[in-house]
Amino acid sequence: MRALGLAGTLLVISAALIIQPAITEAAEDVDGGWTVWSLGGNSCNATCGTGYYRKLRTCSNPSPQGAGQQCLKQDGVTRALQEISIAECNTHPCASEPCLEYAKNCPEYAICEDKSDDTRPNPVCKCTMGYEMNKAKTHCLRPPPTTPTPRPIPTLAPEEKTVAVVVSKTASTVLIVFVGITLTLFLLLRIMSPDRVIQMNMEIAIISAHICLMFPPETVQVEILCRIISILIHFFFTACFMFMLLESLHMYSLVAYVVKKDGLFTRVQNTLIGWGLSAFIVLVTMSFEYDNYGGVYHCWLQMDKPLCTGQYIPIIAIMIITFTLIEAAGAADYAPLKEVDKSQRLSARISQRSNLIIMPLVFASFVIGMLSEYEQDLALYGTFSVLNGIVGGVIFFFHCTGNQQVRAKMVRCCQMLKRRRRR
Repeated sequence: MRALGLAGTLLVISAALIIQPAITEAAEDVDGGWTVWSLGGNSCNATCGTGYYRKLRTCSNPSPQGAGQQCLKQDGVTRALQEISIAECNTHPCASEPCLEYAKNCPEYAICEDKSDDTRPNPVCKCTMGYEMNKAKTHCLRPPPTTPTPRPIPTLAPEEKTVAVVVSKTASTVLIVFVGITLTLFLLLRIMSPDRVIQMNMEIAIISAHICLMFPPETVQVEILCRIISILIHFFFTACFMFMLLESLHMYSLVAYVVKKDGLFTRVQNTLIGWGLSAFIVLVTMSFEYDNYGGVYHCWLQMDKPLCTGQYIPIIAIMIITFTLIEAAGAADYAPLKEVDKSQRLSARISQRSNLIIMPLVFASFVIGMLSEYEQDLALYGTFSVLNGIVGGVIFFFHCTGNQQVRAKMVRCCQMLKRRRRR
């Protein structure tokens, strides 16, 4: 039995030796393949100025099997199971252009500024266009809108305020008296020529504007009334300048021999154009700035609101056109027309010169009056008072002496006086 067991074991071992070569011969031959390059735990040994790092790959993708070949190195000849290579990194210069490394890394709305020195690079991201960097320095954020500090309301001492009110109201009264005398004189003389109708409307406009300025300071407490007064002041001053423009157009048509007499428009047309265009300008401004008419402490026109643009631009444009017409009328010699009314043409020439004085004075009074209320400045109130007296006197003088019918009546009066003296 023991001999039989030993014989069986030898038989099994012999069979295994015979089968093993057959299995090995049947295995598949596989060539090796490289893995991707990896850092192998190494990093670049410099942050700029060209550094180096070691990279590694192994012949295990797949590994060689059977009679398969090992992987070829980069030289294309040597075979190996792993390969080590040295590569360049961070090749940008250290001091000259450090921003090249980071510009692409700055957040949106930021630029890279070079703060480098001779010892180390120092690129800094800086936000632009009003944006601000957050604390983490990862984003440029638009700052929240700042609330503007409200303008402090200027005030005068009680006694100064009393003087300012008295001075400004007296000034407006003086102007109203002078211009009112002019109106009354022409009505008594029943002079209603086309040029006189233009001047009459201008006088009515400036008187009406100053009547609005006569309202007491307490009016500011009634919001709707204060706003209406502010609108009317704007309207009447605009009409005043508009009728001066129509007067210059009337003057140009006579001096430049465009018409023989009476100007381009009739009395009714001049009246409708003057008041109509003024109303249109004010209505357009009201459609955008209605809430800004009136004020917290005065009922004149606001100077710290966009309403100020709607007030000044049309008036300045009217003045520019007026001065252009005046300049054009006297700049060249025009071929005369037959049967021209010489007395009207003489009045037009006087009007040509008088408007060069009246218009700047009225504009100065308009601006300084607005400033005096806005700033509550006693010196400006005094200047406003003086200007109003001058404006009233100038209007009275030039409108009376510039009218041909008044001049004729004055000549007749002088002749009558001379005759009486001779008797």
